[in-house]
Amino acid sequence: MNRNRNYFRNVSLSTCLAAALALASPGCDNAHVAQPDESGQALLSVDAIPDNVTCIRVTAAGEFRSSVNDFDAVPDSAFSQALTGLPVGAVVFSANAYAVTCDSVTKSTVPMWISDEKTVNLVQGKSSSVTLTLYKNGRAKVTVEFADQEDGGTDAGSADASVPASD
Repeated sequence: MNRNRNYFRNVSLSTCLAAALALASPGCDNAHVAQPDESGQALLSVDAIPDNVTCIRVTAAGEFRSSVNDFDAVPDSAFSQALTGLPVGAVVFSANAYAVTCDSVTKSTVPMWISDEKTVNLVQGKSSSVTLTLYKNGRAKVTVEFADQEDGGTDAGSADASVPASD
């Protein structure tokens, strides 16, 4: 099952599989500002989906709008899917992969895999490509403590303390 959703806000996404995106889009040049009706296209191609991945989310964030596309994934398989309605101009791509179905992903769902962001300039009539590599998303519990020292932590034996002179 494939679900595409387009949002008009910036969202970041990411995963350790290589996702090759072949991009071709109507777009802009140096003297042209992208219009809301202009959109680009891309092809998402995944060679091997890890055992713990059941949803892949790809985000394409442009200057004026963003596109978020969710794809239900089957572990140990490969697939290709078209991405449509993408922004044009300088577009930041990222991806996340989750261990839950796409219907279950919420803002608080932690991705199992994340990618770095990659910027691609989508230009009308030209084909571009970008590869997103997803990395395992580590987790840690971090504890921060504050020492309650009235003197701000000054050491009594510091260089400012007087030192007896030797004869």
